[in-house]
Amino acid sequence: MRVGLLAGILIILVIFMIILVRNFTPSLFKLMPSSSLELKIESLSADKELYHSNEPINITLEISSSNKIDNVTVNVFGIKDRMDNYRINRLETVNLTNGINFFTYSYITPPCYGCAGIDAGMHDITAIVSYQEINLNSTVKIDIER
Repeated sequence: MRVGLLAGILIILVIFMIILVRNFTPSLFKLMPSSSLELKIESLSADKELYHSNEPINITLEISSSNKIDNVTVNVFGIKDRMDNYRINRLETVNLTNGINFFTYSYITPPCYGCAGIDAGMHDITAIVSYQEINLNSTVKIDIER
């Protein structure tokens, strides 16, 4: 009789485990990041290499994604002034589609004079792309003259 009782309990436990695995396994996989996700900064570029004070600059960021991804953080910053502040500083949350995604940012270069100006010379512009545990970055250098 004890063997029959133990066998019954074992069968109930097996059925309970099957129900748990069937109902909760898909949600467990949703919490894990997809290992097939490929995210890459294809390029970061400015429309020219040499700029002058108060001149328009267009920056293009190309991000490739193997999947549609929502809530990707993009931070584009650069051109430090004399007070160590970035004159370009754009932080946004974007949604990516499968394939190449293009983002264009337009700015006016700051003056190379005055106390709030920048030093003439080479300046970095950096893009950081973040999604879950993925962090990518790319930098382009530009030259600014008076």
